[in-house]
Amino acid sequence: LVMTFTRAATRELSDRIRQRLIDAARCFRGDTDATPDPFLEELIASYAVGTARRQAAHRLAPAADGMDDAGIFTIDAWCQRMLREHAFDSGCLFDEELASSEQAMLRDAVRDYWRHHVYALDAVALARLRACWSDLHALEHAIGALVARAGLFADTVQEPLGTLIARVQPEQFALATALKDGWMARCDRMEDWIATHRAALNGNKLRAQTVANFFIAVRQWCATDDLHPDSGFEACREKLDPAFLASICKDNAVVPPDDFGQVAVLHQALRAIEPLEHLFMRHAAATIAARIVELKQQRRQFGFTDMLVRLRDAMEGANGAALRTRMAAQFPVALIDEFQDTSPDQYRIFDLLYQVAANQPLTGLFLIGDPKQAIYGFRGADIHSYLAARRTTVGRHYRLDTNFRSTDAVVRAVNHLFLHAEGQGTQLGHTRGAFRFRDGQDNALPFHPVSAKGRKECFVGAAGPHPALTMWCNSVDGLNADAYRRYFADVCADTIVGLLNDPQAGFREGTQLTRVQPADMAILVRDRHEAAAVREALQRRGVASVYLSDSDSVFASEEAADLLRWLRAVADPMDGNTARAAFATRTAGLSLATLLELATDDLAWEARVEQLKALRLVWQRHGILAMLRRFIHELALPAALLQQAGGERRLTNMLHLSEMLQVASEQLDGEQALLRWLTEQIEQDTGGGDERVLRLESDAELVKVVTVHKSKGLEYPLVFVPFSVSAREVTRRHRSFFEFTDADGKRQIDFTMAQASRDACDDARLDEDVRLLYVALTRTRHALWMGITSLDDKIHQSAFGYLLGGGSKVAAAGLSAALGAMCSACEHIRVEESSGAVPTTRLALRTPAAVLGAAPQYEGVFERHWGIASYTSITQDLKTANVPATAIEEQLLDATDVVDTRDLAATQDAPWHRFPRGTLPGQFLHGQLQWMADEGFAAVLEDDFDTTLGVRCTRAGWGKRKDDAAAWLRQVATTVLPPIGCTLATLAQPQAEMEFWLAVNQLDVAQLDRLCHAHLLEGQARPALQPRQLQGMLRGFIDLVFEVDGRYWILDYKSNALANNDSGYHAQTLVQGMAAHRYDV
Repeated sequence: LVMTFTRAATRELSDRIRQRLIDAARCFRGDTDATPDPFLEELIASYAVGTARRQAAHRLAPAADGMDDAGIFTIDAWCQRMLREHAFDSGCLFDEELASSEQAMLRDAVRDYWRHHVYALDAVALARLRACWSDLHALEHAIGALVARAGLFADTVQEPLGTLIARVQPEQFALATALKDGWMARCDRMEDWIATHRAALNGNKLRAQTVANFFIAVRQWCATDDLHPDSGFEACREKLDPAFLASICKDNAVVPPDDFGQVAVLHQALRAIEPLEHLFMRHAAATIAARIVELKQQRRQFGFTDMLVRLRDAMEGANGAALRTRMAAQFPVALIDEFQDTSPDQYRIFDLLYQVAANQPLTGLFLIGDPKQAIYGFRGADIHSYLAARRTTVGRHYRLDTNFRSTDAVVRAVNHLFLHAEGQGTQLGHTRGAFRFRDGQDNALPFHPVSAKGRKECFVGAAGPHPALTMWCNSVDGLNADAYRRYFADVCADTIVGLLNDPQAGFREGTQLTRVQPADMAILVRDRHEAAAVREALQRRGVASVYLSDSDSVFASEEAADLLRWLRAVADPMDGNTARAAFATRTAGLSLATLLELATDDLAWEARVEQLKALRLVWQRHGILAMLRRFIHELALPAALLQQAGGERRLTNMLHLSEMLQVASEQLDGEQALLRWLTEQIEQDTGGGDERVLRLESDAELVKVVTVHKSKGLEYPLVFVPFSVSAREVTRRHRSFFEFTDADGKRQIDFTMAQASRDACDDARLDEDVRLLYVALTRTRHALWMGITSLDDKIHQSAFGYLLGGGSKVAAAGLSAALGAMCSACEHIRVEESSGAVPTTRLALRTPAAVLGAAPQYEGVFERHWGIASYTSITQDLKTANVPATAIEEQLLDATDVVDTRDLAATQDAPWHRFPRGTLPGQFLHGQLQWMADEGFAAVLEDDFDTTLGVRCTRAGWGKRKDDAAAWLRQVATTVLPPIGCTLATLAQPQAEMEFWLAVNQLDVAQLDRLCHAHLLEGQARPALQPRQLQGMLRGFIDLVFEVDGRYWILDYKSNALANNDSGYHAQTLVQGMAAHRYDV
C-alpha cells in the first residue's frame, strides 16, 4: 500500500515505480544498454548469475505491467475503498455517494436551525441572539468554521435554544448580582486611595484615564443587568494588582488595601460566567452539525471527513479487531509519503492498523515526511501527529540528507540562514532553535544541514556566476505594509527585466550557454494581494505572467460573473435593467460613449434588444454553446481581448465556461435551470475538478507567480521571494474564537479570546510561517532573491525576522548591520542596499511577433430546418417571429395594437373599461395575475392586498391606475367560473405558466389552417395562416392549470378590449375577437 495526498502525486508515483521496475528487469536480464545505479548493482550482486537473475527479471516485468492494479491511493481514496470493501464491519451503506462539497447541506441545516430554534424565541431572547447574529446570513457566515470543529464541544446539551436561555440566564444573573454586591463602595475606597497616593505612583505606568475607565466600567456594570463589565475593566485590572501598584510606588511604606486584591478575584469569578453569546455559538454549532449528519443520512451521502471518522470508529468498534486483522492481511506493508501533512484521525487509523509503537514484525509501516514542510494546517494537517509518530519511533529514524534539486551554493546559503537560528558549534543560535520547537535540551523539530549532489550547469550573468542568494535590503524607516508591497514588487520586476534583457544571463554547462527565459522564473507569494502587486509591476515593464494558486476556479473569475449577467439578459431580453447590466460588463468591452448612446438613443437600444432576442433564438434552437460562440464573435471578443494584458486567459475562461454550461445543459431542463446552476457554482465555488482554471500552453512560457502553498513539491530554476518579511499577526478582528493546541497536544477552542489564547495562536502562526519560509527558500535550483525591510519595526513578527533576531525587534537603522552579522560568513549570500526610486525598465523584444495567417474556410453542412416554434410562429411571419421565453412574452408577440392611454372614465362604467388598452397594459395585467397565482388568489381577500398591489403598480409605472387594477383583479379572483362553480380565490394549488413541448414532424401549417376552419368557430371569417412546414418542437405556456373535484382545468388570460362597456361583450363579439387573433389555433 502506497499513499500520498493528491491524485497527481499518486499518478506520478505509479509512473515512477513502473519505470523503476522496467529498468530493474532490464538490468537483471543483462541488457547492454541498461546501466544500473549503485542500489541496483548491489541488489543484482546478491543474486547468482544465470537462473536466479532470469527469474528475478521475470518477476519484475509482470509487476511493471500490473501497476494499474497496484495499491497506490490518496489517503481519502483508500479510506473510501476500505469502507466499501468492509461495509458490514464499518456499517456503511452500499449506495451512499461522496459529496465533494457540504456547503449546500450546511446552508439547509442553518435554515432548519433558524426555523426550529430562533423563530420560537421571545422578544427579549431574540434581541440577545441578534446581538450575536443580526440575521440568518450572518449566522451562516459565522458558524461554518465552528461546525467543522463541533467535535471539540460535543458535550453540548441538545435542547431547544429557548429552553437553554430560560435555564441559564436566571442562573447567570443571580451569579452576577451576587458578584456586584459591595463593588460600588469598594470602587469609592479604591478611588480615594489612588487619589491620596497619586503623587507616589508612577503616572506613566498608571495613567489617570485608564483608571477612570476602570471605575466607570465597574460602576456601570453594577447599575445594569450586564453580566460582564465593558473593556475598561479588562484594560486596567492587571495594573490595579497590589503587587504591580507596590512596584510603581515611590514610597515603599505604602501598602495597597485589600480592595485591590479583590480585582483578580472578581476577574476569575467573571470568567466562570459564560456569556450567552458563547452559549449561542456552541449550541448552534453542535445542533447544526447534528442536523448535517441527519441530512447526510437522508440523502445517502458522506463527506471526506466522514470517511476518516467512520473508518476510525469502525476500527475502534465492536468488530474492530476482526476488521484490523483483515485490513492488515490485505495490506501488510504500507508506505505513506508526505506524512507531515497527516491529520490526527489519519494517524490514528494507521496506528490502529500497524501498531506503530509495538513495531510488529509481520507488518511494515514506512513514514516519509519532512516536518519542516508541514504547512497545511488550514486543511486539517497537524504537525503534532508527525511529532507523536516521531516520539513513538525513536531509534527507527533515517535521514535523507542529500539535496538533488539545488546547486551546492544554494544549499549552503539556505543551510547558513537556518543554522544561524539553530546554532552550530560555539554559536548557540536562538533559544527555541530554527523551527521554534526547542525546549531546553529537547528539540522535537531540529534543523539538520543537508549536502547537495550539485548540478552540471550554473547560472551566470555579465559579471560571471551569480550569487546563490541575493537579499534586497531597504533600511528606510516607516515603510508600511502597502508601501512595502509596492516597493519590492517594483524591485523584483525590474530585476527580472534586467536578467531577461542581459544577453549573457543564462545557464552555462561547459561552453554552452542557454539564455534565461521567463519560464525559468517563479515569484513566490503568500496571497492574491502580493500576487496582484508583483504582476502589476511586471505588466508595467512589458513582462507577461501567470498566477497559480491552490484555489484557481473558473467560477471565481470575473468572466463567470459577467457571463451570468449575459445569460440572464439573453433569457429575458425584455428586461431593460438586466440587459443594460449585461452590456455594461467588462467582458462586453463597450466604450462609455457606446453605453451613453444606448441610454439616450432608442433606436440603438432597440437594435441591441433585437440582438439579445436573436441570441435567445440560437440558444433555444441550437443550445447554449452555439449561442455563446455566436455571442463571442458578434461582440468581436477575440480581437478585443487578445489586445489586452491577460486577454488570452480571459478568452480561455469564456470558452471553458461555455463548454461546462453545455455539459450542464444536457442534465438540466430549460434556461432558468441553467441560470440557477451557474449561480450556485459561482456562490459555492469549491474550486476543484473540472472547474479549475485551464492552463494554457503559453502559460508555461511566462513568469510564474505562485503561492508558497502551491509551490510545495515543485522546483524552479530561479526563485524570487520579494515579500520575505510578510506576516499576519493573529488578532481578534473578524474572529469569534481562538483555536490552538495546548501543552498536551489537544485542540482547544477559546470563545473568550483571552490574551493567552491569542498568544498561543500567534505562536503557532509564526511556527508555520518559518516552515513556509523554508519551503519557499528550497524551491530553487540555481539562485534566489529575497526582499528584506524592517516593515515599520515589525520584522520580528515575520519568519525571516525570527531567523534574524530570534523574536527581538530589529529597527530600520540596525537592519543592515543585523543582516551583515547574519550573512557575512557565507560567501554565497549577497546583501544589496535598495532604498531609492526603482526605475521602470521595459522588456526588450528578442524576436518579432509571428504574423497570423488567414483562417481556413469551413465547409461543414448542418441540418438547418429543425427548430423550435410556437403559437406566435404559426400566426405570424416566421421572418419576424421569435420563440417566446415566457407566457407574458407570448402575449406581447401576439399583440398588434398600441397603447391607448385616453381617460375614458366619462363613458365607461367599470375599472376594466377605464383601464388603458394595448400591449403594455396587457403585459402588466398578465404579470399581476401570474403573481397572484404564485401567492394564492385568496390574497385578494386580505387587508393588505391593495397596499401590496399598489407598490407593484408603482414600480411598474402604473401607480395612477392602482385602484382600478385592484378592483379589477379582485373581481377576477372572486367571480364564479361558470363551468366549475368556484372562484379563483378558492383554488388550492394552482400552477402558473406551465411550460409544454410538442414534437412536430413536417407539420403543414396550411393543412392545420383548414382543420381549424372546418371544426372551430364554424363560418367565422379569419386571417389566413402563412403556408409553411414546421419540423422540430412546438413550445408554449399554459397561463393557469388547476384541479377541482378530481378534474384538471386549463385557463387562459385574455385582456383584449372588445367594446367600451359591458353591453358590447356577447357571444358574437367574443367569436369575432377569437377569430381575428387566431386564438382557435
